[in-house]
Amino acid sequence: MIKEQVFIKGTDIPRVEVDPVTLQVLGGGFKTLAQEMGLVLYRMSYSSIIRESEDLGAGIVDKLGRQICESESTPMHTGSVPAYVKGFTERLKDNIHEGDIILHNHPYHGATHSPDIHISVPIFHNGKLIAFSALQAHVLDIGASTPGLCIDAIDVWAEARLYNAVKIYEKGKKNEQLWQHILDNVRTPSMNESDMEAMIIAANFGKKGFLELIEEYGIEVILSASEEWMDYAERMLRSQIAKVPDGEYYAESWLDDDGKNWDIPLKVAVTTTIKGDNITIDLTGSAKESPTAYNSPFEGCTRTAANYITRTIFLDEDLFEEHIPQNNGMSRPLTLIAPEGSIFNPSFPRACFTRFPQINLMSDLVMQSLIPVMPERLCAG
Repeated sequence: MIKEQVFIKGTDIPRVEVDPVTLQVLGGGFKTLAQEMGLVLYRMSYSSIIRESEDLGAGIVDKLGRQICESESTPMHTGSVPAYVKGFTERLKDNIHEGDIILHNHPYHGATHSPDIHISVPIFHNGKLIAFSALQAHVLDIGASTPGLCIDAIDVWAEARLYNAVKIYEKGKKNEQLWQHILDNVRTPSMNESDMEAMIIAANFGKKGFLELIEEYGIEVILSASEEWMDYAERMLRSQIAKVPDGEYYAESWLDDDGKNWDIPLKVAVTTTIKGDNITIDLTGSAKESPTAYNSPFEGCTRTAANYITRTIFLDEDLFEEHIPQNNGMSRPLTLIAPEGSIFNPSFPRACFTRFPQINLMSDLVMQSLIPVMPERLCAG
């Protein structure tokens, strides 16, 4: 019987069998490449929030926005890169070329929040787009109505300068006027310029490293290995979820206020459902969206927090000798529900600059909800 040929999703590249030794070597190669991208960025950055806090995320994603590998940086960037890539590719579609460098920070198109600006460099092989070397980091100023933390913003335009799939380089040529316009509209132009240049260098470093792997092993082996590692991460996460008794587990708590309307607490409600080897995090019952910037973008932020806390609970690295990569496979067992119009899924154009306390409490409540059935694995918030 002839085995049917399988292709890498979204391509005409055959998926081939990768031997175990090569698979382990490439798994280490993917991990190291993403880590080095993050190291290049925070070592070269000028602002302390990147250089010292490592408030960044970096990695390689395929042309469909599926994460292949990721740096181990700030937890709130865990699994965040793909949403940015999907966000800007929705607008650019096929208008992506060799030599382009894409700037993006729109919280309604994948950004964690607007100060986390994203740089993507497309990776082409034999004239075909195969992946992106991508990263984002928190810059000191983004042109909001106030310096620092922006809370009293009436909408997303008041909270920041928005870059929605903007090409700062097109086919290798820098858009000098756009670059200057960006710097003219922030309070910290020299810091922002230095940080963005560091991001570009780190993204190009990732592109170079990924192409070197392809040159050494071949495109079929590299992309097939990435598929194998995604499947492996999914299997490992599912195996741990399946150990928890099926059921619905509920917890709730309150946020003090939305930063302006004091003494009006905001409810956060979490129902965690385990069914077989699947997990659902349902935020139904949480507070309605805020008139201030105290909202959490759904794809870039709420989903990122759900990714992070799920990985933390079920795949604590201290409990596993083997490496379990952070990639697209981690997202497959997880379903996230957040009603539109809530603080975890605000309606455009609500501001969402100040989105951190909400997702921290949400993560705490996921842990709290599961304590009755996995007390040995969970801790206080």
